[in-house]
Amino acid sequence: MPVRHDQLTQIDSGTYAFMHLPGGWGQTNTGLVVGNDASMVIDTVWDRPRAQANIEAWSSVSDAPITEAVNTHSDGDHWWGNNTLPESARITTSATALIAMKEDTPPGAVGAFAAIGRLARPIPGPAGYLGGYMHQVTGGADLPRRLPRLPDHTFADTEDIEVGGRVARLRNFGPAHTPGDLIVHVHDAGVVFTGDLLFIGATPVIWHGPLENWISAIDHLLQLDAGTYVPGHGPTCGRAEIQLLRDYWVWLSQAGRAQHSAGVTPLAAARTLVRTPEFAPFAQWGSPERIVLNLSTLYRLFEGAEPAPPTFARRAKAFADAGRLQRDMLS
Repeated sequence: MPVRHDQLTQIDSGTYAFMHLPGGWGQTNTGLVVGNDASMVIDTVWDRPRAQANIEAWSSVSDAPITEAVNTHSDGDHWWGNNTLPESARITTSATALIAMKEDTPPGAVGAFAAIGRLARPIPGPAGYLGGYMHQVTGGADLPRRLPRLPDHTFADTEDIEVGGRVARLRNFGPAHTPGDLIVHVHDAGVVFTGDLLFIGATPVIWHGPLENWISAIDHLLQLDAGTYVPGHGPTCGRAEIQLLRDYWVWLSQAGRAQHSAGVTPLAAARTLVRTPEFAPFAQWGSPERIVLNLSTLYRLFEGAEPAPPTFARRAKAFADAGRLQRDMLS
């Protein structure tokens, strides 16, 4: 079993994860791979004090300089802390993720919108639902004002990174959760850093699709020779937890399609589905109201729309529905 030091988890003598549990919005896990004379960081976080705490955690376990870093995908909570990395470190991501990073809403705008959301929470109706939920998503994080440092190296499908005599295999499975979702497989440690292809104990979110790509990625993870998986959110896990995530997506795809065919809206479908016996295995996951975010994306795909990142209007509508469903579930 890994040795735990508060949020710092040692997986083997040279592989670590910095966990932020239970794994809700913005509670991102990061990783460190230490070689003989160099080290590699997997993901950074969007809260500036916590990003600095990550760097200090890495320094506490290794004096090998950070020469490589990987951003697993384009969500800000996995790369907006890049400015804390050494300037000399190369940052790698998939080519599709880099495009999405440049096109996504910048951190300053997200922070401003969350601040407005905090004030809008008491307003009745959709504005209050949206405002309250958006404030919850950022969780009071101290976001950077400007777009942080972007990755300076990309790849298409697979790439090996050598760091201090150790090799990590990067594989891109996107588009799925986002336009580009990669994993980092450290073979000699038997560990896989999965980014947001895995949410463990927390309800996953699909914004882009297609879902079939995500399920294929899960199937690949289940076939790997690995003993420990570090998800983007939630605790480290093995194959049983990964299989449960797969079960969620298969169930929601089938149940959601039936609701869509019946002409039921995503919000109404979510209200129905969370009350079914089939939802019980997933009911204790964090943020169960995210089911409506997932249905909003799946409905688009059911209707033949091309997989695509959410527009501001689409994300706002989904967040308003999630806020309303959350209040319904708590009442």
